[in-house]
Amino acid sequence: MSILRRSGVAALSLVLLLPMSTSAANSELHFTPDGTFTAKNVLIYQKAGTNFFSRAVWGTTFLRFVIVTSTSTVITKKYGESATAADIKEQDIIEVTGTLAQGGDSMVINAKTIRDTNLQSAGKTFTGTVISVNADSQTFVLNDKTFGKVTVAAGSATITKGARTISLYEMKAGDKVLNAPGTYSYPHNTLTASSVIVYQDDKVFLPRNFQGTLKSISGSSLPVTLVVTVSGLPAQAGTDYTVYVPTGSSVLNSGRRSASLSRFVVGDAVRFYGVTRPTNLTEVDAQVLRDLNF
Repeated sequence: MSILRRSGVAALSLVLLLPMSTSAANSELHFTPDGTFTAKNVLIYQKAGTNFFSRAVWGTTFLRFVIVTSTSTVITKKYGESATAADIKEQDIIEVTGTLAQGGDSMVINAKTIRDTNLQSAGKTFTGTVISVNADSQTFVLNDKTFGKVTVAAGSATITKGARTISLYEMKAGDKVLNAPGTYSYPHNTLTASSVIVYQDDKVFLPRNFQGTLKSISGSSLPVTLVVTVSGLPAQAGTDYTVYVPTGSSVLNSGRRSASLSRFVVGDAVRFYGVTRPTNLTEVDAQVLRDLNF
């Protein structure tokens, strides 16, 4: 590298157009008279702690040099996220800027910045609207406002909706995801989520009427617990609800007059008014219970 020591040389750019490598683009090296160095498509050949034995490669031709890092070296992933020297692996392809170290017979670079183009995953958090759900593959497609359509792998994620932990089978298109952190892969446009928080509409918990067929009743006096197959709400048709009727509740017949629970028979049409429990949408605390068959 004696050419670097000659005076009057404005700059040196070393871009050797030798046979192309089949696995990566040819390297590109640039030097300036003050010893500033920049390089692209450099191969990490071997690691030594936080330093790297590297090669600029042009087909079967290569140039060896050592990259030395320090606490001031800024290391990033391909898309700009922060990284460390420990993240860089042998055979990775990097871009580097720095300065030539003084003295010695071999080329040593004191690195200012390193960008590892092999590091294409990063911690990300996504929000948006669910476009589709594939519960069998444990994935769903999310429309994020920044990244657009992103596939979310949620097989190992805890999914919560309000106070409930739910499965992917309970999610549907149109759901709003408030928070989905995880590891995002740029090449695959996939987020491996660690958790998913889905918006829960509070209107579900407003007091309202339910109607269905009595499936079982725990006793003939209050408090009592019933199982009712709800048929009056399309979204919940055929769903078994557990209904808790506490002491002091109103028990009525079809004419809205007081009635005895002993008159309630499995198979009767019943209506109840109450509040869905936040922890389970098929459990209701009822204040009014009516049997529509007598």
